[in-house]
Amino acid sequence: MITAETLALRETHERIGLFKIPSLRSATNPHSARYDAPPGTALPRDLPARLFAGRAIGSIRIDYLPENAALLSAARGWSANFRVRIAPHALTPVVDCRQSYDTWFAARSKRIRQRLRGHGKQVFDALGMTVEFRSGDPTQSDLFERILDVEQSGWKGRGGTAIRDNADELRFYTALVQRAAAASALKVALLWHGDTLAAFEFGVIGEGRLFLLKVGYDERYADLSVGYLLAAEHIRHCCEQPAIHWYDKMGNGMHPAEYKLRFADHCDTLYRATIYAPGLRGALLHGRDVARARAKAWRDRRREAAA
Repeated sequence: MITAETLALRETHERIGLFKIPSLRSATNPHSARYDAPPGTALPRDLPARLFAGRAIGSIRIDYLPENAALLSAARGWSANFRVRIAPHALTPVVDCRQSYDTWFAARSKRIRQRLRGHGKQVFDALGMTVEFRSGDPTQSDLFERILDVEQSGWKGRGGTAIRDNADELRFYTALVQRAAAASALKVALLWHGDTLAAFEFGVIGEGRLFLLKVGYDERYADLSVGYLLAAEHIRHCCEQPAIHWYDKMGNGMHPAEYKLRFADHCDTLYRATIYAPGLRGALLHGRDVARARAKAWRDRRREAAA
């Protein structure tokens, strides 16, 4: 029997002014890659009714659904019996690694090509920096601590948003890299200046896609674009791996950071599906969401007109 736990739905609440309405929401966060039901899970037409039964909730909200998600297809079918809203939720910049690195490089802007070539000569030729790729568990040595040192030394540390600044995040990412390494799914890219870690990227591989989870660089090398250079070398490496089709930078909103877009070939759209419960609670949440969407569309039109 399918339960909320099967779909990793957690109990939470939605706000309407001062009021809180209980709801179910997918256990996702800004670093969620692509959400869906476990492979082979049956998603019958009466599933929302089963999930609403016995719960005084107003909605079920599921985020980060790719276009081919079974849950997204099911939600479209559920609209025959329930109020359902499906809307774009995030744009995730991706690089197509089925092409050659040279093809990818040629498609970058002239400015980026010149930057990578010029700083590449300084970093690799003059300074002798080296790139390394690993798939083993970095917590088995001091490597993970060194990665965390680099991340915390930069703007994330100053803003209090580095992994080490949150005990729950530290436990999460430590367990994640350990489990990913054990499953042969971890990919770590490192840029070394001698024994000094100048930049890093790490992510997990699944279904032909490298999901990039964290990146960082030592700001002492900021003028040399070490973060860009390592990203380019990581993309080169992925283009040479037949098992990796996509290098996914994992945007978490509708306006990805500019630095992510510079290297991307295109953006994949991820969706939010909200299924509203029958009755007053569901009607209130549906009305709130429709009003928000209309207000946002009006605001965007005004901004475009003023531009």
